[in-house]
Amino acid sequence: MSHTLISFLGKSQRTDGRYRTATYDFGEGVARTTSFFSLGLKEVINPDKLIILGTSGSMWDVLCGELSQDGNNLEALMAAVDTNTVTQVLLDTYQVLISEHLAVDCQLRLISYGDSADGQVQILQAMAKDVKQGEQVSLDLTHGLRHLPMLGLLSAMYLQIAKKVTIEGIYYGAFDLIPKSDINQFAPVLRLDGLLKIADWINALQGLDKTGDIAPFSELLQREGLNSETAGLLKKAAFFENNLNITQARGPLRKFKDETKSKGLPGIASLFEESLKERISWVEQDNIYLRQREKALFYLQQGDYVRSASLGYEALITRHIKLNSPSADTEDYGFRDQIKKDLQSQSDGGGVDYKLLRNIRNALAHASRSNIGNVQAAMANEDELVKTLNRLFSSLLPNSL
Repeated sequence: MSHTLISFLGKSQRTDGRYRTATYDFGEGVARTTSFFSLGLKEVINPDKLIILGTSGSMWDVLCGELSQDGNNLEALMAAVDTNTVTQVLLDTYQVLISEHLAVDCQLRLISYGDSADGQVQILQAMAKDVKQGEQVSLDLTHGLRHLPMLGLLSAMYLQIAKKVTIEGIYYGAFDLIPKSDINQFAPVLRLDGLLKIADWINALQGLDKTGDIAPFSELLQREGLNSETAGLLKKAAFFENNLNITQARGPLRKFKDETKSKGLPGIASLFEESLKERISWVEQDNIYLRQREKALFYLQQGDYVRSASLGYEALITRHIKLNSPSADTEDYGFRDQIKKDLQSQSDGGGVDYKLLRNIRNALAHASRSNIGNVQAAMANEDELVKTLNRLFSSLLPNSL
């Protein structure tokens, strides 16, 4: 699998006509001395391709002067850097020479300053242009304007989704951490990969709030070191909830809470422990009807009308069981089916609203067009369906027994 290193090129104050050199410590006895951190990083990780992104005023003249070993067009490049007018055509004249010198495919790419939304989009597009689907990518956020590393991190998230790439590492050569009292000390190399992991947790939490699916946390927790058996309880609970079996989902979630109560969640997961456990606190409810009702309203709010109507209908049956046979097993299929038959056999068929909810649920679940007038009216458009389901839930599913 191809491995691409993407780096930013910035501006810096010249010292005796050169840029400051530092020795960067990669750990485990590996160090590189260089003016450009990305070149030292290239020697350590050995990518198949190096993409250097810079603005029309970045220090292209110094980079090309050191690496091309050719004065061709250097005067023109220096003048362009000084006047902030470097062009892609000018950079293209150095790509082959630099690639030969570094023994790696090197792409020099001109980017905007990213001082507007359009400019920021263009930077992301430039990064994605030379990256192939599914390849490995490392990012160097050391140089560049102060806001460009932020865009670099965002680009990593973008590339993961848009190009399905694997982010191998995000690096920052911390020259600013060298003590002024000891300028000969090595500059540490920081790995910022953890920021992407935090982003994964944020996305999972947002997904939970939007879809109700807790399964993605199972893999995330295993990445942080939680044993697979405990983490897998969330996936098991998600299976039952996604199949509208709220009662069965409670067991795995309760066990998950019990097994993580004493030690808490490890690593990055600790940042999200309170938020995650708050969202599964419903398992402590003794009334399964209230949970079914809550989920029916949740799915309605999210526009998942099939699940909303189905769970709302099942909540209604559960409520009838709780009211008429408090000690009965609400999960007993035969008993639930009998309640439905009893309601249908009543002189009013269980009431107008009961029949409407049942028929809407049937039409949605079977993906069929109903020939019943009030069902057709309710499903004429999204606004009507939302209004009808809200009214039915308000009428049939009170917030207490």
